[in-house]
Amino acid sequence: MRYYGVLNGIDTAMWNPATDVFLPSQFNAQNTKGKKICKYYVQRGLGLISKGPLASKHINQMENKAPLVVCIGRLVAQKGLHLIIHAIKRVEELGGQMIVLGKASDGRVHSEFEGLANLLNQGPSIRILLMYSEELSHMLYAAADMVLVPSMYEPCGLAQMIGMRYGVIPIVRKTGGLADTVFDMDDQLHRETANGDLSTKQIIGIYEGSLNSALDRAFSFYREKPEEWNATIQKNLEMDNSWNNTAGKYIDIYNSVRVRS
Repeated sequence: MRYYGVLNGIDTAMWNPATDVFLPSQFNAQNTKGKKICKYYVQRGLGLISKGPLASKHINQMENKAPLVVCIGRLVAQKGLHLIIHAIKRVEELGGQMIVLGKASDGRVHSEFEGLANLLNQGPSIRILLMYSEELSHMLYAAADMVLVPSMYEPCGLAQMIGMRYGVIPIVRKTGGLADTVFDMDDQLHRETANGDLSTKQIIGIYEGSLNSALDRAFSFYREKPEEWNATIQKNLEMDNSWNNTAGKYIDIYNSVRVRS
């Protein structure tokens, strides 16, 4: 008996940066200027940069400034809470910015993240938003340079696929569907499929060292290799993680069973 795994898909009509009604500026693989405007809009709106007129010179300056990392989803143990908390500290140490958007059903988890929000939300680098907002999630994906998905286990995962749809570089744990959809930029054997910064297998349980390595590599790549970074953004924007692609794989499996029978 053979087992086959088929990845989930995303709704590419709802998640489409070229037509997304929630964005202050739309963009696509051929013209990514709108993504820079979205980043500026989110940073300005959340107080991560000084408020001022939205001039083109400000947008151009943003390219070489702080990388913006987002983490969007439920704040539950499966999602690697200790790694999210560690990433908040590490991103700030590296001179980046991070926005966490999500709700916690467990009161203790909510209290821990609420404490971090009270401590960090008035600063220049971190925003922890303990809420759900469809509109804001669209804007964060559009604005982000990187999306963090450090799940302990993940049958498939959607955040990394939505992120890539919006030209974001995923930073993930090598588990389940995350390992099937995100391929390391530094993997010389699979350069053609590289689309993110895949944390190594050593992030199993409570170890933060590999997360540090992944963030360090991603930040260095962003700052030191802008042309390669932009090429990867374009590759991610063009990637097909639609339900049409998924449905085709199911059809292939059904056809293979029918031929054998």
